[in-house]
Amino acid sequence: MEKRHFLWILFLHLCCLLHLQAQWDDPHGQYWITKSGYNPSFAGETEAISATALYRYLWSGIENAPRQFYLSANMPFEFLGRRHGVGLVVYNETVGELHNSLLAMQYSFKKEIGESFLNLGLQAGAYDLNFDAGSKSIGDNSPQNSQGILKVNPTDRKVIDLNAGISWTGKAFFAGLSVMHLNQPRFYTHNDSLSTDLQSDSARSSIPRSYNLMAGYNIRLFHPLEMQPMVWVQANHDRTFVVATLRMEYNKKFSGGASWKINDGYLLFAGTTFREVTLGYAYEVHTKGLGKNSNGSHELYLRYNFPLDHFKPKRQSHQSIRLL
Repeated sequence: MEKRHFLWILFLHLCCLLHLQAQWDDPHGQYWITKSGYNPSFAGETEAISATALYRYLWSGIENAPRQFYLSANMPFEFLGRRHGVGLVVYNETVGELHNSLLAMQYSFKKEIGESFLNLGLQAGAYDLNFDAGSKSIGDNSPQNSQGILKVNPTDRKVIDLNAGISWTGKAFFAGLSVMHLNQPRFYTHNDSLSTDLQSDSARSSIPRSYNLMAGYNIRLFHPLEMQPMVWVQANHDRTFVVATLRMEYNKKFSGGASWKINDGYLLFAGTTFREVTLGYAYEVHTKGLGKNSNGSHELYLRYNFPLDHFKPKRQSHQSIRLL
């Protein structure tokens, strides 16, 4: 228990030391719902087939504002006496008429240690790129919208994308470290202002490798109220994103809370669970960065957990022939 408290204090200190800039990957507000998308070792974390759909509308009020759709499904399974997890991720981001999409498979190996698991995960997928997500900028105001228009550098490339991660999961604590875009996929942008030669070094770009640190702790205040502080740090070689979250849950049915995104803004969220279905909504206010002139961002998710018991063969009842 002392070790867990030490790690949690260390993560909070990291939040205070780091600063925020824009990222190639726009992080989800309710990241604890989609954490396997940032760290594949979390695939198969629950005792169910977990299917999640998330829709995010960023920077409302700005023309060509990004829209993101995230869909995932993962489950645990036993093989040769060992615990494993598999998952599928579908992701699409739209800016104006341009789309970036990802289709990826996940695998995680799980080593049981006491009542917890040490997890190792890999993700391999294919990106279909139509714009450079790291080139987002707000251009001059358009006649239709006084808040500006979002611009990106277009591209056209299909690339392989690899992620890897390690995590520790228990009944009350989780922590994970991952590397996204491990192979730093490269592509060429179609920006005439840079060069007329698409193969020149000036037009060459890549998805930067990023590092993710996530941790959370479940504190039982009194039955049935629980408090769940969490932290997420995402960084590459020169940019860092930090968010600290306090989530409250009542009777495993109702939840709500707030997140503080350092040098970006804050987020308010609420959710509810009915049987195997969970629904959540978040509204984000941006105080700095590209989104500060917008009307905020909206995020909605739906999760359905299929208990594995539903797929196990049921025993057939038999009557004794002596009673026939």
